[in-house]
Amino acid sequence: MKTSTGGGQPAPHDARSRWRHARDALKKTLAVQAGLPEMLEDILSSILNIASEGIIVADQDMRILLFSKGAEVIFGYTAPEVLGQPIDLLIPHDRREAHKQRVHAFTAGAILSRRMSNRQDVTGLTKDGRLAPIEVGLSKTTTRSGMIYTAIIRDISESLQAEAELNQAVSEANAASAAKSAFLAAMSHEVRTPLNGVLGMAQAMARDALPAKQVERLEVIRQSGESLLGILNDMLDLSKIEAGKLEMETLEFDLGDLIAGAHNTFSALAAQKGLQFDLYVSNRAEGAYLGDPLRLRQVLNNLISNAVKFTEKGLVEVDVDRQEGLLVIAVRDTGMGISPEALTRLFDKFEQGDLSTTRRFGGTGLGLAICRDLVRLMGGEISAASVVNQGATFTVRLPLEHIGQVPALPDVLGPHPAADDRQQVRLLVAEDNRANQLVIDTLLRQVGITPVIVPNGRAAVAAWEEKPWDLILMDVQMPEMDGPTATSIIRRRELDSGQTRTPILALTANAMDHQLLEYRQAGMDGLVAKPIEIDKLFSAISGAIGPRQPA
Repeated sequence: MKTSTGGGQPAPHDARSRWRHARDALKKTLAVQAGLPEMLEDILSSILNIASEGIIVADQDMRILLFSKGAEVIFGYTAPEVLGQPIDLLIPHDRREAHKQRVHAFTAGAILSRRMSNRQDVTGLTKDGRLAPIEVGLSKTTTRSGMIYTAIIRDISESLQAEAELNQAVSEANAASAAKSAFLAAMSHEVRTPLNGVLGMAQAMARDALPAKQVERLEVIRQSGESLLGILNDMLDLSKIEAGKLEMETLEFDLGDLIAGAHNTFSALAAQKGLQFDLYVSNRAEGAYLGDPLRLRQVLNNLISNAVKFTEKGLVEVDVDRQEGLLVIAVRDTGMGISPEALTRLFDKFEQGDLSTTRRFGGTGLGLAICRDLVRLMGGEISAASVVNQGATFTVRLPLEHIGQVPALPDVLGPHPAADDRQQVRLLVAEDNRANQLVIDTLLRQVGITPVIVPNGRAAVAAWEEKPWDLILMDVQMPEMDGPTATSIIRRRELDSGQTRTPILALTANAMDHQLLEYRQAGMDGLVAKPIEIDKLFSAISGAIGPRQPA
């Protein structure tokens, strides 16, 4: 039978039970508190001995009251040697006054703790006279006996050494990068110069009537030279990307023309291999965009080149669309495909699907890595999907601004100087290399232009002073006087005498972005890169001299 005290009060035996529990808990608490003073010394000793940092306690007169094991390791003193000694014992002589001022400011202030980490000023003095860089945390506490100060000290010698080593490594890496850039720039010039002779003469010979066998052999020379030039360009692009010197342009361009140009470039090769080569551009994607058409064309050409290279039969397809504000370009093929393991490293530098592809197809393994970097610089992304023996699909997504249809361009002068103009063009060429002199002379004479060729910049300035010229093609690296110096002299004398500005184009193998800026600063109007391409040369000449009237 249950009983109740009424009014919701607990039964007497419940109250007694809770009282007993409370009494037992109080007894345990009192027992712990009674033994706590005896434990404090052991607890403090345990903390001081285990701490890797040094712990120093000083009184209000700055005399050492406590010196931990960590402090002994940092300063080399034992606790008995320093207890009761002034804290100045641990401060270098020439820094003691500054230390006193800092401690005094801390003592007088309201802040109860402070961390000092100015590595130039916070330095300890060890027993053997060695300077030890330290990091200090300070605190102050008021006791019945007065103020006491506690310092937590950490030796930062190793971290400073590691930082110094890191700085040294960064400095050496920067020096190596600068040396690499200088080497690549020099290599560019040295390789492009003989390539100019090879490819220039190949182009000149291709314009002559030749037996079929000689045409075939000449084509091998041209293709081999262009392959070598492509490898060189990949290396230079990689160097510029890694150095952060590759800048993307923002120009208006017609996507249709760009895609069609890339398609036309590889149509003959695809047909030669018996491949179906299709191109689809959706209505949504047509029109003009703002971006860097040169770099987009480079990415597209690389992807199509790979697709055609690695496809022996079947189809290569370029599909262009616009989805969710992004320009989406997919290049598909029915080629050899890529294994799942190879896909994971496909965009790494110097990587190809497997070593056999390098032996069979050649290449540096840089093309896709450069594509990835270029796409990222344009704010987009590139991905790959593949099934072995069934082909691969590379997809590029770019956030390029779509600005509608491209306005029709007005008629312009064609890439070759007009027939009536050719005998009238007064063209001066400054070039020191004999092979390059022969190349440029041959190419120009084939279209009816007879150039005057001088061997250096000094001779170019002298020839400019003798008579007017319609155009000067100026090499950059020449003996006695280089091209930029000669151009600067001509520009200054034009201003002094009020003469009409003579168009000057750099004719050089040094065609990196920062070099082009240097040429423009010297007063050059543009650049014709070596190895010379006939169409680009004639286009540059036509653009520089403009439409001319017969004399």
